[in-house]
Order: sequence, then structure tokens, then C-alpha cells
Amino acid sequence: MKYTQNWIITQKNKNAGIEATSHDLCLRAGLIHQVSAGIYDFLPLGQRVLSKIEGMVREEMNNAGALEISVPIVQIADLWKESGRWDQYGSELLRFKNRENRDFCLSPTAEEMVTELVRTTLKSYKQLPVTLYQIGRKYRDEMRPKNGLLRAREFIMKDAYSFDLDENGLARSYSLMRDAYVKIFSRLGLKTLVASADTGPIGGKSSEEFLAPAAIGEDKFRPLGNGKALKTDDPTAETAIELGHVFKLGDRYSKSMNLNYYDIDNKQKTVLMGCYGIGITRALSAIIEQNHDKHGIIWPKATSPYDVLLLPTNTSYETNTISLDLYKTLKLQGIDVLLDDRTVAAGIKFHDADLIGIPLKIIVGNKATSEGKVDFEARADKKKTESSLTDVVQTYFDLSKGL
Repeated sequence: MKYTQNWIITQKNKNAGIEATSHDLCLRAGLIHQVSAGIYDFLPLGQRVLSKIEGMVREEMNNAGALEISVPIVQIADLWKESGRWDQYGSELLRFKNRENRDFCLSPTAEEMVTELVRTTLKSYKQLPVTLYQIGRKYRDEMRPKNGLLRAREFIMKDAYSFDLDENGLARSYSLMRDAYVKIFSRLGLKTLVASADTGPIGGKSSEEFLAPAAIGEDKFRPLGNGKALKTDDPTAETAIELGHVFKLGDRYSKSMNLNYYDIDNKQKTVLMGCYGIGITRALSAIIEQNHDKHGIIWPKATSPYDVLLLPTNTSYETNTISLDLYKTLKLQGIDVLLDDRTVAAGIKFHDADLIGIPLKIIVGNKATSEGKVDFEARADKKKTESSLTDVVQTYFDLSKGL
């Protein structure tokens, strides 16, 4: 993609009054645009990152045997009344009436909807176990949305729901999802710890949270070693962002909503459930919180909007010709490249390159025309590697292995 054909809107100066680094950098790097308090548009760069995060989450869910579905964000109140959460959930549940005066809400989570789906389609115990998941938008009417995507009113979430015949089955499903989460966060380049947690408004028997240590985090913890942590209210403890939450629900929803099955002896039993959530948009912010410097974002390779940035330092005919030839060559090798073909000063290009944070850039300067050489520069440590024009593709693949 060429920069002039993209929609990249960067800001030079930091945003006043913004506390979270990720919030500031998302705005300044042109990933998001604020529509209202806690509600954001995703611009092309941000959407590319989201798509990569969603893709990795989807792959690991599928690898764990989960099946993707989609349920409406508009939910009928009757189901929430069945579970008891219509009155319990509180003011974060955005409620409204349609023209027929029926009560509805915007989904902050989907336990009731998915329980109803399985209740009406389950015909035999032989259909179980099953785990269903979706990736989509949710809404919580936060009283004070803050820190950009970390506490937004509208957000994107992966929520999964397992349905099992007995406690052993629930334990297996829970373990599969928990292991999948470890793989997901590793692939995203996120450092996380696992801590036992309160089940909160979701309910259930027990739960664990996946915490990403970060300066702006709202959760406090003490590290225990071996990837585990203890949540605490101690104000001197380390801080973290909650990225994922896994629950053993047991019969919390299936009992109140009459989700039952008949076993091999024709005895009626209650289906046991688990639920498993990951904040997709929150993960984007957490990646930035853990990967940035004073100049901007430092994307891990897996979630960068592009693989490499091609940066010509002048607009001469010779430099433009070399840059276009490299652009075409890299694309033919399946490398996702962004060519900064703007007619602006080199300093502006370097500033925006650091702000956007693509992990590698290729600097096409005077050496390209005089010596047939370019410089690769790593975003993380600014280390430069010289390459001949004929070796650019191989140099890229060699350097990208270490990202």
C-alpha cells in the first residue's frame, strides 16, 4: 500500500488531559477517532491491527475445537429476566423499548442468548460437549469511560461458552480454553499472568483472569512466579490490565433457564457451562502499553499493521524509481509493505514512522543511487543494517526472524 492512497491521519503533539499512553498513541498514530465518550471509529491502521488480533484469536479458538457463531447485540429482556440478571446487572446495562413497548438491551455479554440458542436446538446428550464462540461488538454504559479503548462503552470482545454433561467435562472444556488463552497472548506478544478472581456480575463457581502488567492498569497484583499472580487491594502493588476472564459457570444459567438433557438412562440432568472472554480492543491497547517508547508505538511483528515501511528520503526521480522497484519486489514476495511516497520533508516521514511503529523500515537515501545500497532500521532499538538493492528481500527475511 502507498501512503498517499491510505487514510493515515497522524498528530505531532501529545493530547492534553489524556492519562493512558495507549489512548494518546492510538489517537496520534491515526488508529482511532473519537466519536463520543467511550465510542470510537477504527481507521485503516487500527482496523488492520484489529483484524490481525481477531485472526489469531479465531485460529486458536478453532484449534481448541470451538465453533464460531454470531448472536445479535440487541437482546430481549425476557431472557435476562429468566436468568435474574435484568434486575441484578445494574446501570451499565443499556435498556430500551421498541415501538411495541417491549424491553430490550444492548449486549454487554451473551450468556443468556447462547444458553437460549442451545436450549432450543439441543436434541440429544450425544450433541455434547460443545463450545460456541463469537467475535463482535458489545456495549456497557460505563458511567465514566476512560483511558481510550481500555474502558470504552462500545468494544469488541471474543466470548465463548462451553456446554458439558458433567463436572469432568466442564473441567476439560475449561482447561482447553485456558490453554488456548495462553497461546493467544503469547502470539500477540503480550506478557500475562493468571490470577484467581471474583466472578462478579457474570456469576458462577470460580474464575481466573489473565492480567497484562502495565502502568495504567486498574487491577493490582503480586507476582507469585510460574506465570501466576495474586490480586490484591494493596495500593503499593503492581498494576495490570485485565485482558481475559475464564469462568466455570456450572449451572448458574442452565438451571434458571431450564437447559437440561436426558442421559443414556433417560434421566433429566442439567447442562454445565463455562464462559470465556477476551477483550479484543483492550488487547490492542495493552500491546501498545507494553510496547512503546517516547517516540511512539513499537509493534510486535505479529500485530503490526504492515510488515515493513519503505521510506525514501528525497523525491528525486532516481530515488522514486528505486523505491517503486523495491515496493513491487517486496510485494511479489508476499511482504506487506507501506511505501511512504508523500512529498514531505524526510524529518516528517521519520517522525511518523516512529509514531506508527512498524517494526522494520527500509531507508532509501543517497546511497541507493550512488552505491546501490539501503539501510534497514529496526524500530525497537534503532539498529541499522546495510543491504545491497539486490539483497533487500533476503535481508528482510533474515532480520524479520529476530522480531
